Formats: sequence, structure tokens, C-alpha cells
Amino acid sequence: MSPSFAQAPATSDVTSTEGVVIALESDDIVVDLAAKRGAAAGDVIEIWRPLKLKHPVTGKLVVDRFRIGSLRLTQVRDVLSLARTEGKLARTPERGDIVVLRKAKLEETPAAKPKPTPKPVAKVTPSAADESPETPPSASFAPPPAASDPDEAEVSALFDSLRGADVTRRIVTYENYVRKDPNGRFAAVLWEEAAHLRRLFAKDARSAGGAPAIASFESPKSALEGIPLSIGAEVTGDAKGAVLHARRTGEVAYRSTPMRAVGPGYFSVTIPAERMTAPSVQYFIEATNAEGKALPLVASADEPKVIEVDPIPTPTPPVRKEATASLWTDYADYNRMRGNDRVWQTEGFVGMRFSDEGLRALRTGFGVFRGVGGSIQELDEIGKSGRKVGLTYGYLETEVGFSSFTALIARGVLGLRDDGVAGGAQLLLRLGNDKKTNLQIGGEVLGGVGLRGITQLELNVFEQVPILFRTEVTNQPAGSVAAKDSVRPYDPGATPDTTSLDAGEVGARAIVQVGYRVTPGLVLAARGSYQGRTIKHAGPGFGGAVTYTW
Repeated sequence: MSPSFAQAPATSDVTSTEGVVIALESDDIVVDLAAKRGAAAGDVIEIWRPLKLKHPVTGKLVVDRFRIGSLRLTQVRDVLSLARTEGKLARTPERGDIVVLRKAKLEETPAAKPKPTPKPVAKVTPSAADESPETPPSASFAPPPAASDPDEAEVSALFDSLRGADVTRRIVTYENYVRKDPNGRFAAVLWEEAAHLRRLFAKDARSAGGAPAIASFESPKSALEGIPLSIGAEVTGDAKGAVLHARRTGEVAYRSTPMRAVGPGYFSVTIPAERMTAPSVQYFIEATNAEGKALPLVASADEPKVIEVDPIPTPTPPVRKEATASLWTDYADYNRMRGNDRVWQTEGFVGMRFSDEGLRALRTGFGVFRGVGGSIQELDEIGKSGRKVGLTYGYLETEVGFSSFTALIARGVLGLRDDGVAGGAQLLLRLGNDKKTNLQIGGEVLGGVGLRGITQLELNVFEQVPILFRTEVTNQPAGSVAAKDSVRPYDPGATPDTTSLDAGEVGARAIVQVGYRVTPGLVLAARGSYQGRTIKHAGPGFGGAVTYTW
């Protein structure tokens, strides 16, 4: 509640004499308004509390004051006087408080003079004595700065409107402004200033004596998200009520909730479920006395209590490890469907997927590789027969995830050729999660068959239609020189002397595979390809795949 102000005399001829409170002695207040300054015993003087403020727009220090009541001079001497309170004061007097003596001027009857010729009168700005007593006399209160935008103008006007207002009114005005516009440019500045004023208010309240105090209170350390939380406190002193101020993490302003009396000196309040959100809730508690003034009780706006709010644990099903079985077959012709440079490969596997990181997956499978090949010169220019190349193999493959985005796929191969045992390996780097769009880059080597460089993009943008793009650079199937005593001619009647023994040239393949998800776990796919070693030594290809995951 703002303090009341005494009414000034109706005439503007009032002199204002200012002084300060020098000391407090029992019930007497020593001031430096004395006889030499026009004071007399019985005069009623105003007492004002000085206040230093920070302008929210300019940040400059501004000195203001607000009236806290009246004093009556009881003993007046030449230099100092003694005074006592006149009525009830809004604050307890302190050294340094400003006192103001207002008295009407004594006018002398002037001698009769000829009436002077009227002259223009210059406009004079009224002095502090001519202003309403509600305006603090001689307060160093800067005019509002020239605002460059509407926000600055509004806040400057708000600040200027509080000239001479007491601490309580300023706190309420600042906090109401922040609650109205919590995301405004000056919300944080005004809230900090309100917190500063609350500390001043608390200091005044403690000096008044008989202030409410906590008799018994235990702050909750943690709570569950979405569950209402009840807080209670036992209060002693002149407490007529209590208010809880709480805010969630990220909020600037506190939300105030009156606490209800649940017994003599006991107050309780419940923070609703929707306000209990992780990670924490901050709060402080104030008591209200018989005059309705708010006094600090637990913590403060700038140093609130914190309650850690934990999310409610939700039951989760055990992590299901996916199993997959897949089979694909692919035919590729490199020489215009002549049959002397071609590959037919079929491969299948079963595997288990564990997690994104660490050992992501483990697979085991088999493959059948059948091809015919040779060098371009011997096949196309000399007209030799292509030689048969075959490998039946098994493999073990592991995928290790360094993160959900990056993984390494390693495969070891062991198989049988016509002339004995052969081995091989494959290594791929996967960028992107295997359940989403990802890119694989790597290579393969198969003993007696050749080398293959692989780049594969698995496009999982369309859930029902998974798409695969793959390019290969390879010298398979005839990737190495053959021995005459072990060569197998493809053409009937051909001999080792009329069969190509040289290694085949490097060629390139482009493959597109389009799948369709028949059920959530079953995908059928068809593929087409085109491959060649030169522009004249090339041909088409086709294939298909089926994959089931459970």
C-alpha cells in the first residue's frame, strides 16, 4: 500500500526546508531542522525514505524518495531538534531519512505605487515547493529518455509514472508488467529490479520487529513430473496469511498462489500437476501481516528454493533383437548377350541385429558364383572361347557401429573352386543408420574370381518402397590369369589352346533395385543393371531379392 500524503496549503506561496534524520534515540528522532531554519516546536514535518533505482532503459542510477509519514517537533533548538512520530509510519525511521518542513510565506503589504505598465511575463518552471506533496521534493529523478522504439517508450513511461511511489507499489507494478509480457525485452531487467526492491522491503520488515518467521519447514528436494505437490509450513509472528511464488524452468515470472490456513500458524498449498514439469521448479514463500504487507518467509525471488522434478519412469518393453533372412540373385552380361563374358551370382544369409552401437549385427550366409570370361582381345578380336569361372562359398559377416550414424562391415569368405579351396574378404564403411537412408563404400576380393569396388545407396525415404542404387568397378569373373592345365572352355569343342587364359579388363556396373513392402517384415524386390568393359563390350542384367525380418 502506498503511503498517504499530507495536503499542501492552497496557496502556492509555500517554503520547503529540507533536513535529514541525524540519529534515533529511544522514542526521539533527532533531525537537523532547527530554530535557525525556521522550525518551531509543534510543527509537523514530512519524513521521506531515499531510494536508489536503476533506470530499466538507460541503466543509469536514479535517486528517488517516497514519503513514509509525518513527525511532530517536540523540542527545537538552534541547530538540532527532537521529533516524534505523528500517526503511523509506513516504515521505521532510519538515519539518513529526509525531513521536509513546509510553511506558508509571510507576505508584506506593499506601499501604494503607480501602476506599472504591463510587461510580458516569462514563464517560470514551478519549484518543488509548488508541486503536489505527492511529488518527492528535490528528488534527483531524470526525465524519461528519448525512446527509439515503442518498448523503450512504454517502459520509460512506466518508470516515470512511479515517481514518489513506495517500494511495495514498485514491486507490484514491475512484476505485473513482467507477467503481462514475460518475453519482452525489459522483462528480465524489471524482474531483477523487483527482486532488489524485495530485499529492501525485507530489510524494512525485519527492522519493524514482530515479523513472521518460520517455525517448522522442510523443503522438498525432488518430486515426480505431472504429480501435484503439497507444501506446508508452520509460521510464527504476526502472520495472517502466506503466498507461494513458483515458476518452472525457463519462466521469467513467478506465479503466485495463496496458501490456505490448515490450523493456527499452519499454511499449506498444492502446486498443480500441470506446473510440475522437469527438470525443476523454483519457489519462495512470503507471509502477509495484518496490514496486508508481504514479508519474506522462505528464500527469495533472486535466490529461490529448487525442487528437482524427475520424469515418471514408464515401463518399456525389452529390446527386441531383429532377425533377418534374405536371398538375392543377379545376372549380368558384359558382351551384348553373346554369353562369353557374363556373371550369375546368388547369395543368401540369416542374421541378427543387436543395437546401434557396438556389435550392431552378425550374419552368416552362402553364395554361388558362376561366370564366363576372358580378355577383350582374345574374346572379340581373336575369337577364343570364354573360360568358366566358379566359386561356391560361405561367409561370416559382422557389423560394428561406432555411432548410430557410422559403422564398419567386415566379411570373411571361404569357398571351393574347381581346382581347390579359395578365400576372400569384403570391407564396407556404412554412413547413416542401417534402418534409414545410408551409404556404403568399400571393396571385395575373391580368390581366382577377381576384385570389386562397391558404392551402394539404400534410400529409405518411402516406407513401402525401399530403393537401392549400386555401382561397381570390377574385373570379375575372370580377374586373374588362368592356367592351361586347369582351364574349362565354355564353348563345346574348344580346347585349352582355343580358350582365353588372360585376365579380363576392368568394367563398370550400374544397378537399380526397387522393392515393395508386402508386410511390415516382408520385402520383394526386382533389379535391373547395365554393365560393360568398353562401349562395344557391354550388356544388360537383371535380378531379384526377397527379405524377411522378424
